[in-house]
Amino acid sequence: MSHEKLFQVSAGLLATADARGHFHDLNPAWERTLGWSLDELRARPFIEFVHPGDREATLAETTALFEGRATSRFDNRYICKDGSYRWLGWAACVDMDAPPSERLIYATALDVTSERERTEQFVQVAQLAKVYERLFRVSVGLLVTLDANGYFRHANPAWERTVGWSPQEMTAKPFIEFVHPDDREATLAEATALFQGRTTIRFDNRYICKDGSYKWLAWTAHLDASEDPASRLVYGTAHDVTSYRDLLGELERTLARLRDTMQAMSTPLIPITDRIVVMPLVGQMDTDRIGQVMSVALDGVQSTQAQIVILDVTGLKEIDTRVASALVDTARALQLLGARTILTGIRPAVAQTLVGLGLDLAGLITKSTLQSAISFALQSGQPSARVLPL
Repeated sequence: MSHEKLFQVSAGLLATADARGHFHDLNPAWERTLGWSLDELRARPFIEFVHPGDREATLAETTALFEGRATSRFDNRYICKDGSYRWLGWAACVDMDAPPSERLIYATALDVTSERERTEQFVQVAQLAKVYERLFRVSVGLLVTLDANGYFRHANPAWERTVGWSPQEMTAKPFIEFVHPDDREATLAEATALFQGRTTIRFDNRYICKDGSYKWLAWTAHLDASEDPASRLVYGTAHDVTSYRDLLGELERTLARLRDTMQAMSTPLIPITDRIVVMPLVGQMDTDRIGQVMSVALDGVQSTQAQIVILDVTGLKEIDTRVASALVDTARALQLLGARTILTGIRPAVAQTLVGLGLDLAGLITKSTLQSAISFALQSGQPSARVLPL
């Protein structure tokens, strides 16, 4: 096959160019690659087809060629007829044995656009990976990946700062061994749900520290379902919430003490005499308070041997059928302990409620005011009575 035939069928772009910057010989691959006809390419200086951002370097490379330096690889962008650009990778030389006026550049180029794009993507990915690696290392949050075998694949340095274990130690044994025994069942259930595709928005458990103490960690995690099922990982981040949990526990204990104090204040036993007690009921009655009324009244009668209990309902905001029934039940229970009950502060609507219930009111004395109830108790010939507030 002649050199001319090779010139015509070559997939590479072959060209010669003179010192004035014009193409002389061009093979058909130019038109297939850039879209310009060969005559259009010869009609003007080749530098006009070069991307403006590459022209200075291209002219410098051309000058070096005519000074006798061969080019083994030089990349620049050429404009296509449709306005796009293609990256060309060049190898070229000048025959320095030819007379200076007849010297030409002998060049071959390949379309390396795909290669350049892949390289650029690789560079971007590498830069992004470098950024992520730095973020992974400096993050104050605890970052991990977890495989289906129950091992952490990766753990960032924050683990060592938080729990004392190095990343190498965190990945050396099943992660569940770091979890508090009381939290392991729930943790394994959460991990199973993660590998089934459910995202964890917030999950708290305790991890053992290298010094033997425990820290509470709050987790957010998810599974990347786009990965190969055989190598899917859970990506998790955790934060140390030990101080928050301690504060929350102390707050709950304080609230419990406050509730106990409020309950005691809401159902006080007020002694009038040794045998008479008053329990004033104020505010709103709910199921807990109803039960507390009976409990305090019964305990008070048993401990003091009181024989008259005055239940004053003047301060109750509302008495519905449930509350009315509970008051009657309290009176019956007190009667079993040998104490009589005086109900005072009854409003007309409450009286209608009691009647409407059809309850057995035997043994339940009612008075309009607390003063009249106390007076009645003192004059009844019974031993003293006590007042119990609700």
